[in-house]
Amino acid sequence: MRFFWIFFCLTTLLFAKIEHFKTIQSDFTQKVTNDQNKTIIYQGLFYATNDKKALWIYEKPVAKKIYFNNTRVLIIEPELEQVIITTLGNTPNIAQLLQEAKEVSPNKYITKYQETTYTILTQKESIEKVVYRDKLDNAVEIIFSNQSTNLFLDDELFRAEIPRGYDIVRE
Repeated sequence: MRFFWIFFCLTTLLFAKIEHFKTIQSDFTQKVTNDQNKTIIYQGLFYATNDKKALWIYEKPVAKKIYFNNTRVLIIEPELEQVIITTLGNTPNIAQLLQEAKEVSPNKYITKYQETTYTILTQKESIEKVVYRDKLDNAVEIIFSNQSTNLFLDDELFRAEIPRGYDIVRE
């Protein structure tokens, strides 16, 4: 579940202060370090649109897809043959965070949702990195690379298909 909530918040933040984009496509590396200084590194691809659709495709160390739209989140976990479907009730409003993110220095923005403060670092109108401490006091750093904006992303990319035979968990 910790993994799941990290993505709720992160997807919202990725829209912060990227001026005039329609779409974002990027590779990402996410480092999660716990209080015993043990780090897990995830890698994959990220896609998002300015109308609040997003897709995280995790490739390493495990395969997973996380789909976001205006009302729900759908997580497909092939190794568990499981799909988690939930609403956005516990996630920050993207439009609100965009309005509330404050530039504290050039290319550095701070925003807060509930008890978590997020630092967003940008470079030339691209998101470079997002860092924060999650509710379990893990240090989270997400680094974006090979980022492109305003490319055509077909809506089909953001349509999740639940594989036949997978368990469905509704939260």
